[in-house]
Amino acid sequence: MVHLLFVTSKTSGVGRRMESVVASLQSRNRGRVAIRRVDAEEDAQLVERLGVHEIPALVFVHDESLVKLEGRATLEELEQILADCG
Repeated sequence: MVHLLFVTSKTSGVGRRMESVVASLQSRNRGRVAIRRVDAEEDAQLVERLGVHEIPALVFVHDESLVKLEGRATLEELEQILADCG
């Protein structure tokens, strides 16, 4: 199982647009990916520990490895990272 942390904020327009991409990823890959939304303003310590500098960000966690994508991403990019993870 791959875990995806979707780091965004209520004020991020790009983050709001990315929500549909993340939802599509989840619906196409049920059972392979678990998604958790992280509010950058409410959980600033976690965002700092992850080394996220740009909102939105997507952090894939598989076994002990992290793959981080900051800014806008396409569904195809996310699916490729998911495929590479496992």
